[in-house]
Amino acid sequence: MTAARLSPSRRDGLYIHICPTTVLAFLTIICLLLVQWIGSMAAAGFLASGCLLVARRPQTTLQELRRYWMIFAIAGWCLFTVLWSQYASVTLRYGIQLCVTFAIAVAIASRLSPAVFLRILFSAHLIAAVLSLLFGRIRADGGGWLGIFGSKNAFSLPMSTLMLCAFAIMLDRNQSRMWRLLATGGFLLGGFLLIQAQSAGQLLATGAALAFALPFILGRRLTLVQRLLLAGFALALGVLTAIVIMALQDEIMAFILETTGKDATLTGRTDLWALAFREIAQHPLTGIGFQAYWVPGNPGAEAMWSEFGIDGKRGFHFHNTFISNAVEIGIIGVLMQAAAIFGALGLAIYWAFREPRAESIFLTALMMRSTVLSMSEVVGYTQFDLMTLMLVAALVYGIRWQREQGQRLPPRRVGNRPAASQQAAPAGPA
Repeated sequence: MTAARLSPSRRDGLYIHICPTTVLAFLTIICLLLVQWIGSMAAAGFLASGCLLVARRPQTTLQELRRYWMIFAIAGWCLFTVLWSQYASVTLRYGIQLCVTFAIAVAIASRLSPAVFLRILFSAHLIAAVLSLLFGRIRADGGGWLGIFGSKNAFSLPMSTLMLCAFAIMLDRNQSRMWRLLATGGFLLGGFLLIQAQSAGQLLATGAALAFALPFILGRRLTLVQRLLLAGFALALGVLTAIVIMALQDEIMAFILETTGKDATLTGRTDLWALAFREIAQHPLTGIGFQAYWVPGNPGAEAMWSEFGIDGKRGFHFHNTFISNAVEIGIIGVLMQAAAIFGALGLAIYWAFREPRAESIFLTALMMRSTVLSMSEVVGYTQFDLMTLMLVAALVYGIRWQREQGQRLPPRRVGNRPAASQQAAPAGPA
């Protein structure tokens, strides 16, 4: 993370220049990582640093709102569902919080380069990993390491993100020796803690994301034609792997269940999905309201909490991003979110294909992991959530890169001169 630089001074010869945007972005991310350890103080730190980041440049914020209105429309639709929500006060509260989260994410991704964003993410997650190693704890039943987080899944996701950040940095020869050494240590530490978390889903998703990103790194020194051939080979290998998995799905599922100790319904997920589809059928287009299902007092939620023995009545969902969101915000909202997720994935892949640098490779791996996890977990979009912030930032960076590519294109030529030159040329005698 480069938040300061040395510059000449009139008296002392040097002074340190601090970048406020970089500092505030780092504080925003580290506070989100420490919420489950510190509690309300970290949540207040996230709001204070994030809102200050947005408010310190009001004109820029308005420009970002106009430029990325389609992204803000996702949060806007979630807030709009308050009109028919069965728990309007809950939807209103969380909808406003989601809009704030989107505003902070867009501000970070619009005002910082993707390289600085990657280093901020890496630094913050490395700190969380070290704290988890020094002050972490193990689950009461011995079923995995929790670190400084409240659950196995909450701990494994940041460790997976640390590995993705470190993987992209340590294999990029354009990075300095110091950053590559730090990244190598971070990758090893993240891998060790991820294994200790004993989260089979995160291990599989992280391995898939790293394997998907590796060809982009290997193709860095290849020509465009050679990259196309490599991409074709990787695509063919992926299709072949998918065919094999489909043919052997019963054997593979049995092995996964035996290895992870889960029941035949994947911890009751088939029952959850059946309940979700019944709820979707009642309100297919609009849903029942953002964050308005897993609420104390809702009969369906109370029945599931009772069946699975969850006395705290929180931290539960339908274990599928699109199914879960369809219950709350309907098919309309799901289509908007799916377009954002798969759009960010497509832009990241194209960016990494054209310019295989650390930041583009990281975003590609991040979006691939999110796509894999979306089939069994809820990866977005929720309020005051780091995963949501990264998903929004990935989409903004992809759009930014695409627009910058368009600006680099040479002007269209008319005759022997560019069209712009002919239009600007003054009229004169023939």
